[in-house]
Amino acid sequence: MIGTGRPLVRRRRPYLVKATCNVRLGFWARDPEDAEDQFNEYMDSVQSRYPEIVLDLKSIREDDE
Repeated sequence: MIGTGRPLVRRRRPYLVKATCNVRLGFWARDPEDAEDQFNEYMDSVQSRYPEIVLDLKSIREDDE
C-alpha cells in the first residue's frame, strides 16, 4: 500500500510568516514635520539593518504626558 505508515524522509517545506509590531517612539522636535523627519531617519536605519521589517507611520501628535 502506498501512503500508509511514517514517511521515510521528513522533507523541509517553505512557510511564510507574517507578524505585526506596534512601536511607540518619542522624539524631541520643533514641529510635526521635524518629528516625521526624525522618524524617517530612524526607519531608514532600522530597514537598512533589517530589510524584512517594514515600518509604516500611523500618526504624529504632540506628547501631553
